[in-house]
Amino acid sequence: MPFGLWKKKAQPTVVDRQRQVDIGYAIKKLEQGDLSLIEGATVDGSVVLTMYNISLMEPRTARAMEGGIRGRIAKGLYFYVAQPQSPEPAEELVEVDRGTITITVEGLVFAGKSRHIGVGFGAIESISHSQNGITIVAKNNMQKLHFEGADRVVMSLKVQDRVYSQPLTGKLMRLLVEAVIRISFGADDRSS
Repeated sequence: MPFGLWKKKAQPTVVDRQRQVDIGYAIKKLEQGDLSLIEGATVDGSVVLTMYNISLMEPRTARAMEGGIRGRIAKGLYFYVAQPQSPEPAEELVEVDRGTITITVEGLVFAGKSRHIGVGFGAIESISHSQNGITIVAKNNMQKLHFEGADRVVMSLKVQDRVYSQPLTGKLMRLLVEAVIRISFGADDRSS
C-alpha cells in the first residue's frame, strides 16, 4: 500500500471528528445544567435518571505485619528471629453491594440487595469523581459514599439528529448529578 494511503487511513474521519465535537458539546451543556441532550432523562417528573449495575464501595483497612530475619544454618535447619513492627494500615475500597442509582429532583437513591441509601441534595457537602465512579460526602452520613461501576453503564446522547452511545465515566456521572442539583435548586428558586 502506498505511503499516502496509509496516512489517510490513520487520520480520523469526518464522522469521528463530528462525534468528538458533539460529545464535547454535550459535556459543556451538562456543565451548564442542561439535561436535554441525554435520552431517557426527564426533568418534568420526579425521577430524572436511573443507572443500573452500580457498586457501593466502602473503605476497609487491611493490616499486614511482616518482619524478621530468616536464615539457613545447615541443610534442613533454618532460623527465624521475629522483629516486632507496628502494623501499617492500608486502606482499600471493597464492594459492599451492587444495585441501582436513581437520581430524582430531591436527591440520590441507591437500592441494592442488602443496602438502601438516600441522600438529599441539601445534605451533600461535596462530590468528587474518579475514573470509574463518584464519591459523595454528605452531612448525615458518617463516612464517604463511594459509587463505582460507571463503565458498566451506557448512555445515549442526542445532538441535533445524531445519537451516540457513550460509556459513562466518573466525570460524566458527577456532571449528571451536578446538573440535576442545579435544576433542582433552580426550580426551588423559581417556585418561591
